[in-house]
Amino acid sequence: MIVIAALGAFALGVLLTTWFAKAFLGLGTSKSESDKPFWNGLHWSFALKVVLGGGTPDTIFRMLTQRNRNRLYVGWKKWFFFGDQLWFIGHPAMAKAVFAGNVQKDWFKLDKAQTQAFFYQKPVPRDGMVYAGDSDAWRHSRMELSPYFYKYDFALLDEKMDFVVKKHLSNMAAQHHGSGEMLELLFYITVDLICKCLFDCSLPPNELDILVDSLAFYVSSTTEKEKFPGGLSALDYHVKVANEMAADAPENTLGHIIMHECPSMSPSLRRENVAFFMEALTPAFASFWTVSNIIMTGCKDEALKDPVFRQKCIKESLRMYPPVPYLWPREAKKDMEVANPIFNPLKEPAPRSLFSKLFGGKPVDEQPFIKIPKGTKVMLFPSCIHYDDRFWVKPYEFMPSRWDKQPDILVGESAKLNTTSRVSMLPGKGGQMGYASGRVSMLTSKTRSKTEVNKTLRAKVFSPEMEIEQAEANKDHLFECTAENMTEMQAWSYLPFGLGPHTCLGRRLAVRMVDAIVYACLEYDAAFYNGIIPSLFSRKPWHARTLGIQGAYNFPADPVHIQLKKPKSQVVRKSVMSTPISD
Repeated sequence: MIVIAALGAFALGVLLTTWFAKAFLGLGTSKSESDKPFWNGLHWSFALKVVLGGGTPDTIFRMLTQRNRNRLYVGWKKWFFFGDQLWFIGHPAMAKAVFAGNVQKDWFKLDKAQTQAFFYQKPVPRDGMVYAGDSDAWRHSRMELSPYFYKYDFALLDEKMDFVVKKHLSNMAAQHHGSGEMLELLFYITVDLICKCLFDCSLPPNELDILVDSLAFYVSSTTEKEKFPGGLSALDYHVKVANEMAADAPENTLGHIIMHECPSMSPSLRRENVAFFMEALTPAFASFWTVSNIIMTGCKDEALKDPVFRQKCIKESLRMYPPVPYLWPREAKKDMEVANPIFNPLKEPAPRSLFSKLFGGKPVDEQPFIKIPKGTKVMLFPSCIHYDDRFWVKPYEFMPSRWDKQPDILVGESAKLNTTSRVSMLPGKGGQMGYASGRVSMLTSKTRSKTEVNKTLRAKVFSPEMEIEQAEANKDHLFECTAENMTEMQAWSYLPFGLGPHTCLGRRLAVRMVDAIVYACLEYDAAFYNGIIPSLFSRKPWHARTLGIQGAYNFPADPVHIQLKKPKSQVVRKSVMSTPISD
């Protein structure tokens, strides 16, 4: 009896281990992860996988990017069985439904403390711009500062920008054989640019060192109070320095405007906003990825000589590596319904187990409308959509030419792409006969039975089961890529600066700084150290190249060292990034 019980326990253990390995580790599965359908809807196993993977935003991001097929959204209740729903969306139709300007009456943006609570973290409230959610602090800040950021002619700052950037590049070219770690160099340049362009201040080298350190510690949420003068924390120190510069800033600078020309802002809100713009380090990261892509693709000469092409390179790099890991969450103010973009009325419902019928609810892809309950909190990772092959041709490749129809990063701010017709690529299209026509019929008609599939050559090699699964995956891909609303969805597939009223206010100035940095790096003939492509690009897939440190920025996962050579002569930079934008 004991032996039978032991054997039964052993068999149960093997079954549970096998199930766990297949369900949570992906072991023993015949298909690649990318061919499997997405985990749409409330999904407790997705939440469990996130917890087992570390429970960080990076873990959620990796999980979201594993599968594109029928991806719409996934979520769970905050406390698994009760509480508000937390959704992570992965389709541009959902981005439009949540973040578009005309639906903002139905949603409100969470502030910093609420967003930290979203991730089960201790709330630390702040009031500056992006941190303030939809509060009066954000409304006052946007109203007062929009005229400066939307109408000011930032071409007036070009001379200052070029001087600051080349000062740092010249120093690096003269020291250590012209080599150094690229992000560290760009961090220094960006902080120095912010001081000069926003406050018209040039800090001594030792003070710039301390300020850069404080910002690095802050964005990584490292707290070492003893590291900064006066026993201040990283946050308190850079807030203090930024406000001291703003207090002395001359007229027509952002620092002066915030401190002296914003009557609706309280003193504490002025202080917070000055600090927030000191923390706006987007140009460092955007420049890093743009310079890296240009070096790898060997188009340095064209990017140096042609400002329009350089702009397309920056725009494409912002697609591949958006500066911020996620858009801050929105919360539904009421119950809503939105049309389901992945619903296919011609597709037969998938067979379901009795347990699934009783407790699982109707699968999301079989529902013509998606119901969003009041209180649902929704978050979007831009990279998930930027690499979605349903809406982008060759999304893993650096292709500046995809922006030939709309090279400007800001005007229009939609993905007017140089797309390639996917239908024309299908084998057997246009009445061609032969072996290809059989493959097309498998994609466009009802999936064949196991007996029919067993007659094909591939089935004899790979098994009928695998062929049926692959045929379903290919058919779904074809359906999604040729949908009637694909062009409209592309317009909601590019969002490096956010969407709706909360779009990054300083994006015009940021991209102009990026252009100055990229141009100068190319002028100094930036190259990877010893001409070797770093392992960040040669060994890591795209979703492993960034680390979303505390949700602040997409940091490069590995260091990248470059070499610079001081040019024999320098040419005045030409830029096309000066167009004002409407509010």
